[in-house]
Amino acid sequence: VGSDLSVPRCLWTCWLATQMALSPPAGTTYAVLGHIVDAPQLDVVRGLDEPSLVVVSGSGEIESVHRAGAADAAASLEASGVTVIRLGQRDFLVPGFIDCHVHASQWAYMGTGIDRPLMADDGFLAKYAFPAESALNAQTAGEVYRAAIDDMLRNGTTTALVWGSARLDASEEYVKAVVERGGPRSLIGKVSMDRHCPEGYVETTAQSLADTEAFVLRTKAANDALGLPAGSPPLVAPAITPRFLPTCTAELLRGLGALAEKHDCFVQSHLSESCDELAFSSSLFPGFRSDAAAFAAFGLLRRPSLMAHCVHLQPGEAELLLQHGCAMAHCPTSNFFFAKEALPVRQMLQLGVKVGLGTDVAGGYSPAMLVSLRHAVLASKTLQFRRAKGCVFQCGVGAAGALSPQRECPVPSGQPSKRARATAARTEGFGVDFDPAADEATLRDRHNLSHTDGLHLATQAGADALGFGGSLGSFDAGKRFDAVVWAAEGPNVRCYRGGVAEEPSDLLHKLLTNGDDRNIKAVYIGGRR
Repeated sequence: VGSDLSVPRCLWTCWLATQMALSPPAGTTYAVLGHIVDAPQLDVVRGLDEPSLVVVSGSGEIESVHRAGAADAAASLEASGVTVIRLGQRDFLVPGFIDCHVHASQWAYMGTGIDRPLMADDGFLAKYAFPAESALNAQTAGEVYRAAIDDMLRNGTTTALVWGSARLDASEEYVKAVVERGGPRSLIGKVSMDRHCPEGYVETTAQSLADTEAFVLRTKAANDALGLPAGSPPLVAPAITPRFLPTCTAELLRGLGALAEKHDCFVQSHLSESCDELAFSSSLFPGFRSDAAAFAAFGLLRRPSLMAHCVHLQPGEAELLLQHGCAMAHCPTSNFFFAKEALPVRQMLQLGVKVGLGTDVAGGYSPAMLVSLRHAVLASKTLQFRRAKGCVFQCGVGAAGALSPQRECPVPSGQPSKRARATAARTEGFGVDFDPAADEATLRDRHNLSHTDGLHLATQAGADALGFGGSLGSFDAGKRFDAVVWAAEGPNVRCYRGGVAEEPSDLLHKLLTNGDDRNIKAVYIGGRR
């Protein structure tokens, strides 16, 4: 609202009072009383039965959480001079959202290009991603990245695993913007790629490695200069970021693996995303059984690391990720458009693989984690569809040994498509192992995700996937206070006198299904608004 004089004075006064009430004194201990809700595990939601109290230190650490006797504890704190923020009856405090896969460099074309194949000559990468990214430099990137950061914060994202571009100077502008804005916490990668991308944007192997190491050192220095409290997760940290196998030579991948080991860096990339990507990468790395095997051989599956999508996995590939401590980013929105399949999230989590949630802008069309949360629920429903024996989507398990029409995916012109297709034909199939004999209850137990499960994926599961599970993702003593205040109010969340569905659990579900940035009243990172 700001200083817009067209806003009626009464509304401006109410808005200002709300902001002041939710803004604690800087550097002092304060507490929040109300519906303090988190989802530390699948099928578990805390804080809906009665009001809770969370106490936050001046350094932004959660000192204590009172799930019972919260009102008495709040009164005692106020008597000792501690500020207590009291949430409204229809307000909820939830952990800040954690976006495990987002391309900030693609913000300019968000919402377009998703009707095209990923890797065709006029596809998503060629027509939109590469031109948008290559246009960014030290002069132009700041505007794009500030918009991305503001959009993420406005939608409640407090931590993100971010992709920059292949330009060192442009990627450094993202780091500057995060430091300037104070969030979201960001693991940020300068993209590395030394083949099969446009002239003028492709890097040499040596330059890519040199720029990556420079980015790692400078980003670490930028975070060190902030003087964050000991034990606090970083505000900015570097991530080694090979784009994906088709755009990286073995020499580059080997060098990036060495840099990750040398500087103890997080690693991110794309893995088993689409049929055309799989066919192309298998032709380029014929000695490896799978994408994951190739990444592992070059030292890029490590703890911590994360691979986005992972939809068309070969048998044993998920176990390989688990063995190396590599997490997955579930990107349901873009998977609907490019992967044509859904990740079996519940099965992966039961296996022990860490799975977070990602918006995948601009393969996803919204920066809101709430949208990805809803799409994750819908994707889990598609896995419960009864499928006839032998029925697969794209290159799913059960595909014929010889190439079926579904698996004849296009690859960029000028590349060895015949060899790619022959290699793809030798594989045993990718994706979810569907049991045509499974009944409705079995499929539900195996795959179903509720909207509160989606809240878990968007918070604690994301923190676990990024290696911050002990510091972020839920309201527990010793963690950092990264949080969002939600208001279950109109125009999108309705309330009628005498109406039904007004219990706290009902209001939370209304926010999970109908809420957006209009319902977010405050965002806290490390205890600071």
